Amino acid sequence: MIWVLTAAMMLLTATWSLLTPQFLAPDESAHFASSVRLSEGFSWPDPATARFPASVEAAGEEARVPHSDRSTLSDLDRAHPGEGDRFDQMTQHPPLYYILTGGALATPGVGELVWDQAMLIARLVGALLAAPLVWLTWNTVTSLTKSSRMGTVAAFSIFAVPQLPQTMGVVTNDSLAILAAWATTWLAVKILCGDRRWPQIVGLGVAFGFGCLVKGTVLPLGILLLLVLLLGAGGEKWSRRLAQTAVALAVAFVTGGWWWARNVLLFGTLQPDGLVQDPGAPPANGPSVGHYIDEVWSTTPTTFWGWFGRVNVPLPELLVDVLTISCALVVIVGTFRSRETLRSSAVLAAPVILATVLFVRTSWVAYEDTGAVRGLHGRYFFPVLLAIVALAAIAAANIMVTRSARRAFGHAVVGGAAALTITGLGVAFLGFYAGNAYGNWRVGLDVWLHSYSPVPSVVTLGVPFVALASLALAIVMYLRSEWTADVAHRRAPISRG
Repeated sequence: MIWVLTAAMMLLTATWSLLTPQFLAPDESAHFASSVRLSEGFSWPDPATARFPASVEAAGEEARVPHSDRSTLSDLDRAHPGEGDRFDQMTQHPPLYYILTGGALATPGVGELVWDQAMLIARLVGALLAAPLVWLTWNTVTSLTKSSRMGTVAAFSIFAVPQLPQTMGVVTNDSLAILAAWATTWLAVKILCGDRRWPQIVGLGVAFGFGCLVKGTVLPLGILLLLVLLLGAGGEKWSRRLAQTAVALAVAFVTGGWWWARNVLLFGTLQPDGLVQDPGAPPANGPSVGHYIDEVWSTTPTTFWGWFGRVNVPLPELLVDVLTISCALVVIVGTFRSRETLRSSAVLAAPVILATVLFVRTSWVAYEDTGAVRGLHGRYFFPVLLAIVALAAIAAANIMVTRSARRAFGHAVVGGAAALTITGLGVAFLGFYAGNAYGNWRVGLDVWLHSYSPVPSVVTLGVPFVALASLALAIVMYLRSEWTADVAHRRAPISRG
C-alpha cells in the first residue's frame, strides 16, 4: 500500500508540473534562471550581483503564447546571449538544488527542446524528490507510535495539503529542502526512539548538512538534532551522548553547514539579501500588531494549504479556516496529554516553535523597516511539516484511545485527504485556465491542452488520471486492510484471565 501511495505522490506532483502555467509559481522565474545559469557552466555570483540570463527573460516574454509558437532553449540562447536586466535573488541561497536542476538542463539534447519542455524536465526533478516523502512519513510515525496503522494514516495525511505537491512540482529549491529536512526528521526520530547506532548518528549529520546546503528554512532542524542526541532514549552516559552530538555536528558542518559560516565571514550576516530593493517607508504611526496579525492570518494558512500560482488562486477561505483550527486543536489538546509521550512531543515541537519564531521575526522586521508585511508564505513551514504530522499523530493517539475512535479518525483523514487532493486540482485548473468559472471548464481544458501543456494531450490527461487512480487504489487497499483487521479482531478469542 505504501508503495502505491508513493507512486500516487510522485504522479500527483508530476500532475502539478503539467497543470501549473510556466513561471506562475512563486519565484519560479528566478529559480529557473539560476538553473539555466548553472547548466551553462558553474557560476554562483555573490548575492545581489546576479542577473537573469537574457534567454530566460525572453522565455518569460513568450509565456503567454501557445506552446507551438515558443522557441527552443538553444534558439533563445543564440538570439539573446549574455545577461539580462533583472536581478536574480537566488544566489542568497546555497547552490546545491541549482546544481541538480542545472545538471538536468545540461543533459545532451535538452537545449534543442522548446523552453517549456526544458522547464518541465527541471520541474519533474521535484516529482522524483517527492517520491520518498510518503515512506518517510509512514516510517517516522510508525516508529513513534508503534502503530503501522497510524503510520499509514499519517502517510495519507500529507495528501491533505495540496500546496505540498504543487510546491514539489515546480522549479524551486523548496523541493530539495523539504526532502532533506524530512530525511533529517526521520533519522532524528529513529534516534529519539533509541536507535543510537553510529550509522544513524552520522546519517543524521549528513542529512542535516545537505539540507544546510540547500536553503535556510532547514536550519531550525538543528535544534532537533541537538535534542534527540542529548535527550533521546537509550542508556548511554552523558559523555557518550556528548561525543555523538559532537560527531553529528562535525559531519553536518563538513557536509553543508560551512556555507553559513562562509556567509558570516564574507558578508557579515548569516544570509545576505539577494536582491537590491527599494526599502520603502516605515509605517507612519509605527508598526501595528493588529494589522500584522491580520495579514499573517489571511495569508499564511491559505498559502500553507493551497494558494496556487503566484498567490492568485486560493482554496476557499472557510475551508482553510476549518482545516487550520481543527488541526491546531487536535495538536494542542492531545500532544502533551500523556506522560509517556511528553518527551517525544517536546522534542518534536522544538523545531516547529523555532521555525515559527524565525518566521515571525523575519516578517516583523521587514514590516518595521518597510511598512510592508512580507515573507508570509506557508510553504516555509514545509521543512518542519513531518514534525508537525508526527506531533498530530501522537496527539490523535492520545485522544482516541478506543479501537473504534481510531478507525473513524483514520477513515476521516484518508477520505479528507482524497477530497482535498481533488479539490486542490479542481480549484487550480479553474483558476489557471477557466477564469474561476466552472461553466468555462471546456474552454479551460482546451487552453491547457493546446496552449500551455508542453507535452501531447494524451500525456497531459493521462498523468493526472493515473495519479488519481493510484490514490484510489491505495484507499481501497487501506479499507481492505482495515476490514481484514476488524474481522480478525472479532474472531480473536477473548482472554478469560
